[in-house]
Amino acid sequence: MSEPYRVLIIGAGLAGLTAADALTVGAGAGPPIEVTIVDKAKGPGGRLATRRIGGATLDHGAQFFTVRSDDFRARVDRWLADGVVEEWCRGFEQTDGYPRYRAAGGMNHLGKHLAAELADRVTLVARQRAEAIIAGPDRWAVTYEAATRDVDEADAIIATPPIPQTVELLRAGAALPGGELGERLTGTAYHKVLAILATVDPAPGLPSPGALQRPDHPIFTFVADNQAKGISDEAAVTFHLAHALSAELWDAADDEVLARVDDELRTVLGPAAVTEIQVKRWRYAGPAIPSPEHSLQIAARPGPLLLAGDAFAGAKVEGAFLSGLDAGRAVHRLAGERAAG
Repeated sequence: MSEPYRVLIIGAGLAGLTAADALTVGAGAGPPIEVTIVDKAKGPGGRLATRRIGGATLDHGAQFFTVRSDDFRARVDRWLADGVVEEWCRGFEQTDGYPRYRAAGGMNHLGKHLAAELADRVTLVARQRAEAIIAGPDRWAVTYEAATRDVDEADAIIATPPIPQTVELLRAGAALPGGELGERLTGTAYHKVLAILATVDPAPGLPSPGALQRPDHPIFTFVADNQAKGISDEAAVTFHLAHALSAELWDAADDEVLARVDDELRTVLGPAAVTEIQVKRWRYAGPAIPSPEHSLQIAARPGPLLLAGDAFAGAKVEGAFLSGLDAGRAVHRLAGERAAG
C-alpha cells in the first residue's frame, strides 16, 4: 500500500470539519488520505458557540443559519432527519417565509455532531495552538506554542482560522506570500462583536419568535431569548452589539461596556430582572468584505496550502460550510493528481 497523503487542517470549526469530511468520505477512491485536525479550543465548533450559565443555555456566536445552495440544502436535510437541527422561524417580527434553522440544544451541538461523525476517520487534536506554518523541502511543517506538541508534517494544509490569524502563522514561518496576494491577505479586515449574555427572571417577552434582528440599530443589532428559541430550560438572553459600538468599546472593561448599554438593555428586557450577566468578545466575528471565492489556494509547493472559512463563499454559516467543502474537494483532487503522476 502506498504511503498516505497527509493533510493537516488548522481549525475545528464548521469549515475545518466539513473539509475533513470531504477528504475522507468515500475513502476507497483515490490515494489513502490521512487527516489531522488541530484546534486551540477544548472542543470543536469554533463560532458555533454555546455557553452554560447555571441552568441556562445561550448561543453566543452564530445564532442561526439559512440555506441557499444545493450542497448545503442536502447536508441540512440530513441534519433535520437526524434531529441535529430544527427550524426556528421564518423571519423576525415579520414573517418572510424563509426558514432560519437552530441547532437542537445549542449551536455547539452541531459542531460536536460533526466531530463525532468523523471520529473513526480523522485525528482531532484539541488545546493545541499553532505557532508557525513552515515550508520544508518536501512537506509543510507546523509548530506549536511552547512546543506543547511535536511538529506536524503534512503534504497539504487547509488553514481555516480568520485570515489575520493565518497571516501570523505564515509570517512566523516565513511562508507569507509576497506581491498582490500577500497584500490581499494582510489587508483582510474583520468586524469585532461584543456579546452580552444575561440570565433573567421572568422571561423578557420579546416578540415572536423571541428575537429582534435590527442590523442598523446603533446598540443591539441582534437579541435572542434562548428559552423562546428552544435551546434553554431557563430564560436567558443573548445581545450582539453593533459593529461600530463593539469596536469603540473593545478595550473597555466589562463594567464600562455594561454601563454604556444599560439603558437600552433595560428597555429591551422590560420588567425582567437580570440575575447574572457576562460579556464575551469575538475579535473576528466576520469579514468586513466577504470573498466570493469558496476557498483560496495560496501555495502549491511543497504541497497545496489552502485557506477556507467564513471569510469565503459569502460568509456566514453556509459560507463556512461551502468553503470547507470546496477546500476538501480541491485537496482530494490534488492528492489524486499527485498519485497519478
